[in-house]
This record gives sequence, C-alpha cells and structure tokens, in this order.
Amino acid sequence: MSEILLLAAGKRGVSVPPPPHDLAALARVAASVFLQPMRGARRMPREEAYLAAARRCALCTSVGELAAWEWGAADAPLVGLMHGWEGHGAQLGAFAGPLAAAGFRVVSWDHPGHGESPGDEAHVPLLARLLPEIAAQLGPFFGLVGHSMGAAGAAIGTQHGVIPRGLVLLAPPMSMRERVDRVAARLGIEEPLKSAFIAEVARRTRSSFEEIDLMTVARRAPCGLLVFHDPEDTDASFAESERAVAAWAGARLVSCPGRGHYRILATPEIVRQGVEFFTALRGGGAA
Repeated sequence: MSEILLLAAGKRGVSVPPPPHDLAALARVAASVFLQPMRGARRMPREEAYLAAARRCALCTSVGELAAWEWGAADAPLVGLMHGWEGHGAQLGAFAGPLAAAGFRVVSWDHPGHGESPGDEAHVPLLARLLPEIAAQLGPFFGLVGHSMGAAGAAIGTQHGVIPRGLVLLAPPMSMRERVDRVAARLGIEEPLKSAFIAEVARRTRSSFEEIDLMTVARRAPCGLLVFHDPEDTDASFAESERAVAAWAGARLVSCPGRGHYRILATPEIVRQGVEFFTALRGGGAA
C-alpha cells in the first residue's frame, strides 16, 4: 500500500485491512479516504456571531437529522446556504444577515459527516440528492448559495428537480472527476489502482462522472447563475469556471483576485453582489 495513502487513512480513521492488500482492498481504502471528511473545522468568532442571530432547527433526511439554522421571516422567499468539503453551515453566514434584511428567508445546514450532523461520508451526489428532501420540509428554494463542494451540490441538485430562480456559486469545482484526479495525485495513486479507485467511488456514490459535471448542467442553463472565483485558486480551477459560465446562457463570472478558496466566503463586496443578484431576480416582489 502507498505510504501516503496509509497515512491519509490513519489520519481520517479509515480502517485498513491487514496485508497482503489486493487491488480491490486498496481501492476501498482510497475511496473511503476520498469520501470521509474530517470534522476539524472550528467556528471562528464571526461565525459564532452569525449563528447567534439565527433560529436553530433540524432537517430530517434519509441519512439522519441535519443540524440547521434559519434567519429571516418564515414566509419570505427561501435561500439555502451550502458549505464546502470539511466545512460547516456557519461558513456562509456572512450572507445570512444581508439576505434576511433584503427580505429573504435563509437556511444553512451542516452536511452529512460535517459539523454537528451525523454520518461518516459526504460527496456531491449525496448533497444533490438531499436537496429535494430538504425542499419538501422547507418549501421551494428561491436561491442557493454554494461554496466548493456545496456549489457543485447546488448545481447538480437541479438535475434532481430542485431548480431555484438563481444560483450563487463560490469557487465551484468543475466535476467530481476533477477532484478524484487531484486526490489521486496527492495520494500517489497510479494505474491500475487509479482505475479501481474511480470505479469504487462511482459505486459508492451511485453516480457517474458524466452526471456530476458542471458542464452537463451548464448546457441546460436551468436558472440564473452568478459565479465568484479567484483566478489563483489552487483548489478549484478558475479556467474551468470560465468554461462553464461561457456555456451557461445568461451566466456571469466575477473574478476575485486575492480572495483564495476560503477568504472569498466573507468578502463584503461578494456578499453585496450576491444579495443584489437575488433581489433583481425577485424583481422587488414575492417569489
């Protein structure tokens, strides 16, 4: 077994079978490393302040009860906030107050395997499949704001019948294949293990890479789209965002130099433009 893969498995608490390790066993370990987030992200003081202004609630889903928070009037148009890999629901809290002040109801939640929510695994197909369950409890989404994995989950959710009026995506990854390739390179996974790893991820997530691809959604352009991305982001490709936005009718990409993959979450100018985007889609009236 790759020493790097073994170390990554130990760090995440992934069970490793005793040697000798055949290809299938190694692929299962690699897939578990890929799909099992760490819960190490702590809330910063400003994030605790966002939640202090919210109403605590819970979302009942097929994978357990997700920790959630709500801001704004209960009968206002609903905007969901979807955090990224190894994050938590408070990370997009900078949007909550301004959206509520603009007349929206805002709900954020910890994804499975993250924050205070149960579970050991998370992936884009799961986030997308849970959106209809969440909408059935909260009502239809007027808009969704997503960061990184959450951005991909929001976009892919439109393939599961959750089609908001608009999406605001921060540093979105192009596809699950893009992340698989990046993780494989980081773990030193080469052929033939890489092919077995890819097949195991597809089996565990019950999805194909063709489905979990922003370009697949872009060609349909199911709703309005505003994307924010730092050209120097090393976790998600700015060039791929350019490609997706070019293919998505009416979409707009805002370049955010110096914001990186995480500082982009709490940038006042980005929040302002996101709120204005949803307000314009609402046209000043009810959704």
